Amino acid sequence: MSRAGVSIRHATDLNAPPPPDQDETCPVCKTTRYFNRDMEFRINPECYHRMCKTCVERIFKDGPNQCPYAGCHKTLRLRGFKTAFFADLAVEREVDIRRRVAAVFNKVEEDFETLDAYNEYLEMVECLTCDLVYGTDEQRRKAEAQLGEWEAQHKADIERNRRLARETDDARQRRIAAEEEEARQRRLRERQEELEEKANAKRFREEMLDSLQSAETGRATEAMDKIMLKKRGHNKRDAALGAAGSSGLSIRGLREKKAAVVENKPYDPYGGVRVMPERVDLAPEKLATYSNEWVEITRTKPEFKAGGYSPDEYLTRALFEAFSGLGVFVDEEKVEKSVATAGAKEAAVTGDTGGRMDVDDPF
Repeated sequence: MSRAGVSIRHATDLNAPPPPDQDETCPVCKTTRYFNRDMEFRINPECYHRMCKTCVERIFKDGPNQCPYAGCHKTLRLRGFKTAFFADLAVEREVDIRRRVAAVFNKVEEDFETLDAYNEYLEMVECLTCDLVYGTDEQRRKAEAQLGEWEAQHKADIERNRRLARETDDARQRRIAAEEEEARQRRLRERQEELEEKANAKRFREEMLDSLQSAETGRATEAMDKIMLKKRGHNKRDAALGAAGSSGLSIRGLREKKAAVVENKPYDPYGGVRVMPERVDLAPEKLATYSNEWVEITRTKPEFKAGGYSPDEYLTRALFEAFSGLGVFVDEEKVEKSVATAGAKEAAVTGDTGGRMDVDDPF
């Protein structure tokens, strides 16, 4: 009977509430929060194993030591421990890895000439981050090597981007403070304008009543017109002041990107458009080979040079005029002309011009 009772008690113990949550128990010293209400848990980014603050100080106070977890051979230091921000340590680890990767790969969109290059950079960073977070041991080693290599090769750029990020944060803080101050001043102005508007309305109403009371018989309309004209003048002045005060609006957008330099070459004022003829080479070295007794006279005698005459210009014009008509096919133009002439002849015979044509009389 007693055995049955014991077995029954053991069976009921299986359905009892689960033991206290692991968050309330230190895995190293097994201390629970029930006995130590001020217990704090710490983790180290090297292995992310939780232990209470007392164990951390007791084990690592004298210097680096091995992690007390079974099977963990990481060497930890006291200064590396911190309080976890997230309850899920997997999320805490991923956030730390992404923060470390972002500190090295800190380029922004303004550092790239094209959107495709920026997207490829983001994809490369995300793939490396995924290997560090979810990859195997081999993938993690390769990702760590790639991260260290990138940091060593782009050390100057990383420092520059960090400095620019700090300056951007400072500028953003100053801009936010300036916007808040401007909003406060605007609220004060609106409040003051509201009070002035009420006072002006009251004054205009009193002036209107006084004018109507003191106006002669039949002059009430004229008095009202003067008051309304004065009121419209005040409204125009207030509107002009408001427009002048709102001229500080600024629209922020993406920074204008410069075109990528393909190669170092002289400045081309035509932007790559060729203005030289393609059917004949008019280069100066080619023009010098053209031999003509009349041209040679202009090249040798100083009286022609002193007057500013250029034989190369003459040759260029002559060759251009000679070769400029080579792209014109007269036979094709004759066919088109004959078709057009036949159509005009048919229209003249039939009297049908194909539609109405209105001509304005210039006189």
